Amino acid sequence: MKIGSSTESLPDPTPLLLLVSAIVILLWPETFGTAMLALVGGLCVVPVVYWFVRRPEVAVIALIVASAVPRLYVEIAGLKARPEHIVGGLVLCSLPFILKRRKEPVRWTAVDYLLVAYIGANIFSSVFMSVEPLQTLKWSMQQALAMLPYFFLRVLISDRQGFRRAFRVLLIAAAGCAAVALLCFYSNLLLGTEIGVDVEQYKGIPATYGLQYEGNILAAYCGALAVMMMTMYLQKRKRGYLMGYGVLGLAGMIISLSRAAVGATVIGLSFVLLWGLSRKLVTWKIIFKTAAVTLVVAVALLPIILPFYVDRFSTVDVADVSEDPNTALRLVQTASAVDNFLDHPVFGNGTASFQLYFGWEQLGVQDWGDAWISNTEMRVLHDTGIIGFGIFVAFLIGLLRQSWKTLKQELNPELLALLFSAAVYAITFQITEGTLLAFSWIHLGLIGCAVTYLNRKTDRERAVSVESAP
Repeated sequence: MKIGSSTESLPDPTPLLLLVSAIVILLWPETFGTAMLALVGGLCVVPVVYWFVRRPEVAVIALIVASAVPRLYVEIAGLKARPEHIVGGLVLCSLPFILKRRKEPVRWTAVDYLLVAYIGANIFSSVFMSVEPLQTLKWSMQQALAMLPYFFLRVLISDRQGFRRAFRVLLIAAAGCAAVALLCFYSNLLLGTEIGVDVEQYKGIPATYGLQYEGNILAAYCGALAVMMMTMYLQKRKRGYLMGYGVLGLAGMIISLSRAAVGATVIGLSFVLLWGLSRKLVTWKIIFKTAAVTLVVAVALLPIILPFYVDRFSTVDVADVSEDPNTALRLVQTASAVDNFLDHPVFGNGTASFQLYFGWEQLGVQDWGDAWISNTEMRVLHDTGIIGFGIFVAFLIGLLRQSWKTLKQELNPELLALLFSAAVYAITFQITEGTLLAFSWIHLGLIGCAVTYLNRKTDRERAVSVESAP
């Protein structure tokens, strides 16, 4: 099918880009590298947009893969433009033409509009409640760009086959992310390299992050992968899912040294086990194979990683949790965030605004680390107040209710895997904030697509059914 006027209406930006680049280089020669990067990027916009319009599934792949590598970035106007932002911008340019070519309208739900309202709450608080509106407005735009993949997937995926393909891409992207992290881990161990490893995150104990934002995020991402792979293995009995669970998901989670992710992954796998037992999917053969893979991973990693975990858990004191340096850091910053929230409880203080308020010098102590709210609920309350928090919670509850109704009609393995793995994120995000990155919204977007298209026939499918009826 030809695109027709959709692509013909796109003007060729090459002459303008060349002119702007020449002027920039003449006036500011030191920006030559940045200008060349912008020129090359600009020249790629039209063909990439054309490709996305012709093949929306390519845009889905690009979004999911980009969300798996947020550690990469390019500095633009003082902001870190990550692959998820760049791909999101390209998809945004493609969207009008994709919508024009789409054969059926997008089935928006009340849950989708709640997320739109939450984006609006971020922008409102950033403009009207912030101590530095221009700065927080930029951050709110960056936050919105990270959230837009939820809506992009709702537009780009138009049927259950598209959802299943996107789910497989998610598994492959997460598996690739885990594989890179393992390479970084062993490279640091054997060669002393620091690529993909933060050697000072835990006071001399190396924390692997690979291509993810940081070690805790990698742990949550790989823990979710392990849960998804195990859910699929119980239903499909394919060896690839079992290997993905242990060799990539479980191993990637272990090397990151995140205590919270370990507990979250165990809880997520427990949900899968209980569900498998209730459906009589767990057999002795399945238990033996899973235990064997888990044991192999443990034998390969524990002799190396166990001393690090002993050191990490040695600082935990149940009687006084503040004895642990990382916990103490979070407690101090959370207490400061609560004070800021109480100053503006209704609409909050603006997106990512905590760093504008908090400073260690105010407490008369040395710098312990970046100003950051590590708890998702507290971060949302601080940034958007009770209004934004209420909308955010209503969105999550609405999506969960829709998922439950869908599963009662059809026990879909992909949707189940997404829900069980979402529990890993929900637990880990109590001490590691991940909603400012796109991967969590990609996950929620796939759930939104599942509840929209499972057990619902498209107009095309209904037409085929009518034609084939006797």
